[in-house]
Amino acid sequence: MLKKWFRHLNIFSILSIVIGVLILIPLINILFELFTPATSTWIHIRKYLLFEYVKNSVILVITTISIALVIGFLSAYFVARFDFKGRRAFSWLMVLPLAVPSYIAGYIYADMTSYSGTITRFFQMMNISMNLNIMNVFGASVIFAFTLYPYIYLLSLASLSRQSASYIESSTMLGSSKLRSLFKITLPLLRPALVAGSLLVILETLNDYGLVHYFNVRVFSFAIFNAWFSLGDVVSAIRLSAYLMVIVFAIILIERALRGRKNYQIHVKSKTILRKKLKFKHELIVIIILLSILSIGFLLPVMQMIWYALLTFKDTLSPQLFYASYNSISNAVIAALIIVLAALVMANFNRLKSRNKISKFWVKLSNLGYAIPGAVIAVAAHLFFVDLDRLLYPVYRLFDSETSTLVLTMSLFTLVFSYVLRFLSIGFNSIESQYEKTGDKYTESAYMLGSSRLEALFRIDLPLIYPGLITAFILVFVDIIKELPLTLILRPANYDSLATLVYVYARNEMIQEAAVPSLILIFLAGLLIYGVTHYKKGMFSHVY
Repeated sequence: MLKKWFRHLNIFSILSIVIGVLILIPLINILFELFTPATSTWIHIRKYLLFEYVKNSVILVITTISIALVIGFLSAYFVARFDFKGRRAFSWLMVLPLAVPSYIAGYIYADMTSYSGTITRFFQMMNISMNLNIMNVFGASVIFAFTLYPYIYLLSLASLSRQSASYIESSTMLGSSKLRSLFKITLPLLRPALVAGSLLVILETLNDYGLVHYFNVRVFSFAIFNAWFSLGDVVSAIRLSAYLMVIVFAIILIERALRGRKNYQIHVKSKTILRKKLKFKHELIVIIILLSILSIGFLLPVMQMIWYALLTFKDTLSPQLFYASYNSISNAVIAALIIVLAALVMANFNRLKSRNKISKFWVKLSNLGYAIPGAVIAVAAHLFFVDLDRLLYPVYRLFDSETSTLVLTMSLFTLVFSYVLRFLSIGFNSIESQYEKTGDKYTESAYMLGSSRLEALFRIDLPLIYPGLITAFILVFVDIIKELPLTLILRPANYDSLATLVYVYARNEMIQEAAVPSLILIFLAGLLIYGVTHYKKGMFSHVY
């Protein structure tokens, strides 16, 4: 096996090995740091706080995923199976909550439900005595669910649109009711999409820091930041990161074990399920449900932010906002371009006749970044570049005798590298899915005619897979400009992005002033999400 693998080494395989090594070294470094002696801080955390972190993380994840599954599946089912007024508009409008970072929605809803907030005053006008306190685990779960459910919605919608009508017709002929067909046929066939969407929601929930910090929900991301910045104990932060990695991998392994060898592919000739025309009463109920979900996840917080922006734009339109916007866009563009190039190289890694188990395993291993929360990635990258700077310090001294020992660690290089490590799998999956659509026959023909791999890539592959490249770039760009934990930990001194600027305003209880940078961030993300859902329709459903 190894001899065959080495015989097929080429430019793509060599570059893929290099990329994979650079990505895996920081993560492996965390495991080695676990063998360092335990500090008094860690002993205290393990004895008194660790159980609370585990308990709150489990409650947060279970509650979030339960709510997100219900609203994500219902939204997709209504849009895929029923015909009603505004269905086409709702089909892409239901994705827009993905443009609202959970921490921004949390800041706005906490302000709206405060003593003098918009929602509280509305209840007072209606003579309703209600004291809403959302700054707890359940409130955080609801906000996560309504801003992250589009992951489940998109994948479920794509799967429902591909399901064959033959199964439903057969079950009806055998006397099954519509409800029984839903639970016995539709939902089992939908399981891979629901699980994939749920995993994305879980990973994003565990990755968040801004919302859980503001709500004082003591979960692992909160604990890592607290150990590092408040207690100044890197060892404790490393050990908490390791625990979080174990929990994430355990979730993934449990899902795969439950799936076993079950096959969810449809092997009959596809027959499209015709959407059912709803009566006016039922149509109205569906529209109200969809509009309510959209309002909670997108319309209400955005409308509140627009009002706050009108009140504070004179104070917040400053050079600081301009530089934060420039930093967010430039970093996202640079990192997204690097990710697309790296993903393109890895997608070509032994993708034809030389493809084998070793190359497949290496690619999967190199794409683990998205399964690891941003706080853990930040810890891993920081440790890696501190060690690298120490190794390169004699070289630095040759150019500047008074140079700092942390040249790379305190630069944007570390931040961009961490973005690549975390979001590479998004770019890879998009490009890989596009390769699967086009197949291998054109590239193989080019090789048979004497073309080199690089020549075949530029003349054959790129013209065929460019939609996947565009999709990969847009999706990575959106995730990077929304990313808070990585940017907050690894940014250089006096460096702000839109995400960190919003966080600083919220931390200082300046929620109204946070509206303008929040709206800029949401506008950029929303515009690109609209583009990717309308450019080459149907492409977005195959990204993850």
